[in-house]
Amino acid sequence: MTDPQWQVIVDAAEGSFSVELPAGWQHDVRMVRIGPEQRRIVQAQSPDGSVRVIGHDPDLPSFLEPGGMIPGSPMQQIGTYVTADVFLQNYLQARFAGQPGFRFDGMRPEPDVVELIVRKLAAQGIDSRASVVSVRFGFQQPGPSGTPIAVEALLMLSTISMGFLWLPEVAAVFCSSGEVEQYRELLFHVTRSEQTNQQWRNAQNQLFASQQQFNFQQDQLRMNQMTNLHNQRMGDIAAAGAANTAIHNQRIATSEASTAAFVGRINQPAPSGFEGAGLDQQHSWMNMMREEETVRTASGDDVQVDAGADRYFVDERNRTWVGAPQNADANDFRAAGLNPDDYQEGQIRR
Repeated sequence: MTDPQWQVIVDAAEGSFSVELPAGWQHDVRMVRIGPEQRRIVQAQSPDGSVRVIGHDPDLPSFLEPGGMIPGSPMQQIGTYVTADVFLQNYLQARFAGQPGFRFDGMRPEPDVVELIVRKLAAQGIDSRASVVSVRFGFQQPGPSGTPIAVEALLMLSTISMGFLWLPEVAAVFCSSGEVEQYRELLFHVTRSEQTNQQWRNAQNQLFASQQQFNFQQDQLRMNQMTNLHNQRMGDIAAAGAANTAIHNQRIATSEASTAAFVGRINQPAPSGFEGAGLDQQHSWMNMMREEETVRTASGDDVQVDAGADRYFVDERNRTWVGAPQNADANDFRAAGLNPDDYQEGQIRR
């Protein structure tokens, strides 16, 4: 193939990049956006239609390493980085193996292209690793009259890792006349000539920074709103709690005052001449309600005890008491870890 005249073609959509293509060839050069993802389309065809070049496959996804970020668009997938020779096997199977007359003519590594890719990314401050292979294959496709036409193909595939993210890239040349190997330099020239517009890149970086700043401000605004709402709710809860506590304390105070007055009336000394009498009616009623008994100690003091025992013994030093069955003796006290000498039996008042 004679050396072609080259023409610089600029992305028709946003002016984001340029590429050199043979002059006079039909072409389609543009960037497309799929959600947050950007894809380049570079296609060119010779005037007679016998040679076609593609610089990218815009349908290929980008990959996120497992355990890192979550895919943000249908064009992102989770997958561990693989070298170009491994990725190529699945790619050929999916794209071309189903074509009539498909044949595989061999694969070889492309270390010079690897060096070029790594060097270009390093110039942008990106640390990367890459793997590149080229492969020759053939297949048949229907011609204008329906007669099958043999197509020879030379395809270059790269996988480029940038840490948590890695990208597969494809460039290929197809010809229906002559030996495809003669177009190898043409394919490499097209891929090497592709340049990103620095002004567009700067504008994108500024747009990204502005968007990040806006997102940060929105996050801060939402956080402040949530904090204010939380503080308001906590204040409301505290106020309601204080009000409920005040009501509760008032109720307790009222109840205690009422109980104290009632107990005071119960504990009034018996009228003169009735000191040795039994419990008055109100005291007996209170004992019944509380399930208690009143026990008179040997020294004449009264002690309130829980009802239910046959006999009651009181330690008058600290007014502690023990309830016991009718047949209790000193051994029962010892078995319970008590000294029977500390307790004197009291009499249940009725």
